[in-house]
Parts: sequence; C-alpha cells; structure tokens
Amino acid sequence: MAANHSRFSDGGSSDDTRWIVFVTGATACGKTVTAQYLANKLHAKYIEGDDFHPKANIDKMSRGEGLTDADRAGWLEAISEHAVVHLRGPGTHHLIVTCSALKRSYRALLREGARRAGDLRLLFLFLDVPEAELVRRATARTNHYAKGNLVHSQVAILERPNPQDEPDVVTIDGNRPMAAVEQSALEAVHRAWDDEPQEG
Repeated sequence: MAANHSRFSDGGSSDDTRWIVFVTGATACGKTVTAQYLANKLHAKYIEGDDFHPKANIDKMSRGEGLTDADRAGWLEAISEHAVVHLRGPGTHHLIVTCSALKRSYRALLREGARRAGDLRLLFLFLDVPEAELVRRATARTNHYAKGNLVHSQVAILERPNPQDEPDVVTIDGNRPMAAVEQSALEAVHRAWDDEPQEG
C-alpha cells in the first residue's frame, strides 16, 4: 500500500485537520492495546475512555450488570467534551480514544460532539471478536473490573456498523494475533488520512 505515512507520523498535517480515532468494541476486544499502539506509532495523544466512567457505572460493571443508555449518556458526553478540549490545546494534533461505542446512537453522539467543534474529523475502528473469545479473554484478565459475566450484555446490545450507513467506521477482525490487529488498525488510519479531501 503506497500511503503517505509521514502525514500522521510527524503529528501534523498540511491543512491542520485534527482527527479523533475511536477504537471501539465490546469489553476485552483489545481496545486499549490497539489504541496505545496507534498512539505510539502516530505520535498522538491516547485517552482511555474507561477513565471517564462515574463510580456508579464501574460498580455496576464490576457486578456483571450491563449499563443502560442513561448510564452511558453522561460518560459519552464526558469523553466527547474531553477530547475536543484536548485538541484545542497546544501540542495535540490527533487523539486515539478507547470507547465501546456499541450502538449507532452512541457513535452518533460522538459525531455530534465533533460537529459542534467545527473542524474535527472522526474515524471509528470497530474490533470484531466472537463472544466466546471475548468471554475467554475477559475471564483471564486480572487487572480490569469488567469480567466475563459482562460480555453477554454488551454483545446483546451491539449494533454492528454498516459501511453504507456509517462510512466513518472500519470493522477490523480482532480475533487474530495482536500484531495483525494492530497493523490492520494502523493501515485503516492511514487510508482514512490519505482519502481526506484536500483543499486548494
């Protein structure tokens, strides 16, 4: 693939377009590892979406209870607002953000935050992993409050992106070795950047 990788790797762009890349999917799909990899490769700021959950949400998920739309509304708003504020500050040109963004309405809310900011571009990377594998991963990890008993409730409400309806969402097969997932994610970001309409 002949992509102009330098436009991302130097942390800037010729037209000063600022991007937010959301790495999305159900718990244990690999969001954090993938996002940290992208942030390192692209010299971008990394934001962990889970850090914006209120304690009540964390307590529910720790008990294996799925969150409601109302539970997630304030969390999504907090992520969106924080991302926009970060991109307004000096020294930050692009953001890589983890956020499950399981429903179309959740992704629409994040888009609306970018539209209000006026000059931000969004890309969603959906890491697609079978439920059984998500349960295996979530059960095996020891450093996260969301365990295997939370997976089913998330998969049950998942609205898989349709590229015709949501062209800013790229689905990535997350049921592969992590290095392959990371490479696919990086290539998807470069494709989005190279396809960006140029002014002039």
